[in-house]
Amino acid sequence: MTFQLKDVLDTAGPTASLVFASWIFLQLLGQKFVGAFDRYRTLVTEYRATETSNDRRRHVAEQIPLYKRRCEQMQRATVIGAIAAMMLIFTLLSGTIVTIIGDDWPPLKYLGAASTVSGLALLLGRVVPDP
Repeated sequence: MTFQLKDVLDTAGPTASLVFASWIFLQLLGQKFVGAFDRYRTLVTEYRATETSNDRRRHVAEQIPLYKRRCEQMQRATVIGAIAAMMLIFTLLSGTIVTIIGDDWPPLKYLGAASTVSGLALLLGRVVPDP
């Protein structure tokens, strides 16, 4: 079992950039979720306040379900994004292992390819907004 470090790095490099991009995407989702959730909590607090006028209460009551739905969608997107990132990390690890051990265990190549396609499909599925 001989291998060149250059081959390992050539295998790991492009996949590592995909992993970093997916983590950056997750951070962006997290920041947006925190902002939307803070606004949702503020609206609920304002709705519960007794000194709010009826017009304002009605307006706030219309916004609360919208922010709740938005928070739920962002939470789902974050979970799916984390799963996609883990699949891409598996791709990175399996590609590195295949480079080191060679073709001694072919199923690892197919598992790595499947995790790549699945991870990218999950990421792309989260970029497209829900109707």
